Amino acid sequence: MASAVWGGAPWWGPPPPAPARPLTDIDFCSGAQLRELTQLIQELGVQESWSNGPKPGPDLLQAKDFVFSLLGLVHRRDPRFPPQAELLLLRGGIREGSLDLGPAPLGPYARGPHYDAGFTLLVPVFSLDGTGPELQLDLESCYAWLLLPELERGTPVREAWQDCLGPPVPGGCDSSHRNDNEESPADQLHGYVTEPEPQVSLEKSSSDVSGPESPGRDVTDFGSPAPLKTLSGDVTQPADPSGVPKPSEEREVWPTLCPAQVAAWFFASLAAVAEDLIPVPGAPRLVHAARHAGFTTVLLATPGPPRRLLLFDLIPVVSVAGWPKEARSHSWAGPLAPGSASFYLVPGGSTERSGASGWQLCFARQELALKARIPEPLLQAHAAAQALLRPLVAGTRAAAPYLLRTLLYWACERLPALYLARPENAGACCLGLLDDLGRVLEAGALPHYFLSGRKLRAGDGATALREALARLRGDPAGALRAAVEEAKAARKGGGLAGVGGGVH
Repeated sequence: MASAVWGGAPWWGPPPPAPARPLTDIDFCSGAQLRELTQLIQELGVQESWSNGPKPGPDLLQAKDFVFSLLGLVHRRDPRFPPQAELLLLRGGIREGSLDLGPAPLGPYARGPHYDAGFTLLVPVFSLDGTGPELQLDLESCYAWLLLPELERGTPVREAWQDCLGPPVPGGCDSSHRNDNEESPADQLHGYVTEPEPQVSLEKSSSDVSGPESPGRDVTDFGSPAPLKTLSGDVTQPADPSGVPKPSEEREVWPTLCPAQVAAWFFASLAAVAEDLIPVPGAPRLVHAARHAGFTTVLLATPGPPRRLLLFDLIPVVSVAGWPKEARSHSWAGPLAPGSASFYLVPGGSTERSGASGWQLCFARQELALKARIPEPLLQAHAAAQALLRPLVAGTRAAAPYLLRTLLYWACERLPALYLARPENAGACCLGLLDDLGRVLEAGALPHYFLSGRKLRAGDGATALREALARLRGDPAGALRAAVEEAKAARKGGGLAGVGGGVH
């Protein structure tokens, strides 16, 4: 009996091959298939998403409450700390591009090997009106100076912040702050910064960050577990008051609120409170804290199981009501909401320069609003590019993570929204962001998204990073597979290499 034939082939046989796809979804640089890259990006998004993880809610909420309680204890110790500050919590640590601090030493932490998820918490320690005489803005350099009068509404402000005063800024902005390339070694802010860098140990991990430590690093080598003890320095050591200018009611010689001194005070207050903490069963545990540039990094271990390590970058900021006159107030997403007409001053990378007293402008609240309007496929592409960049910048001074975030905003300005919103274009968008970053690293700068005419610097390590990025760009599929496996390991929690315990 003759077999039945359907379409010229036996009905019981395999289906006919599908028509060949046109070879238009191939990456010219690496030969990788864009469809495969998109699938890997989507899988990476699933593995790195805490919303689908095993009981993530209680862990994160407990850790957040622990940090807020810690800050409340700081207020009880030092009334200068605001009791009901408007805190802004951002997903992702500073090393993942949550804030622009410029090229600065950020410590040896890397997501995956050292912690499971990172967050940034902006803590306003001072609030003011942007139209007052206390604030001097220099949009050309993206810095601001906060001048302190003798009295503010009858309160002796200058006396209260005596240990955080910096040099005055005669006649406006000090010219020394205009030179972005002029830097001095860390911890040498003569007369205005606590020396030496405080280091206190709470607990030590059995494993440490891989790679050699240079003498200038803020995090030292750690050994076996040890009880709370001071390693070196005094966490409450005040700055030398001899370098503080004499008070004067003439505005031109008002002393400034020094960001480096504020960061040192902030860390010293946290360290002093951490010394008195008593571990509570079933609650998160502070296992590490360190000061890097102008912010403090803490690692919290959740009770589990599974045990997770959460990183919080706590940065003291000045909250400014209003909006700089020359800053952009609109974007591809339309005008900014009226409630977001405010910005922050943060201790940037300039805290390393001798006598630096300028704060760096920060538009974190506006960026949070913009991120909510970015199409999901482009956000996935950015997260994947960020994951590929992560091991390349760990332990360096590179500003590349925030440059990558800024490229995300410029991509929304340049490309059609319908293209960015198509899920199948995630692979091409990821490669495009990496290619744009390579060009920025070659040029050494990127236009600021909010301040017209201002450029973000790539930092001194841009050349080495560009070479590493070019090697990665030759095999993006392999790099994405490795990132997926790393995300799977981090998702399980526990068993990850620590960065050492303690407060540094």
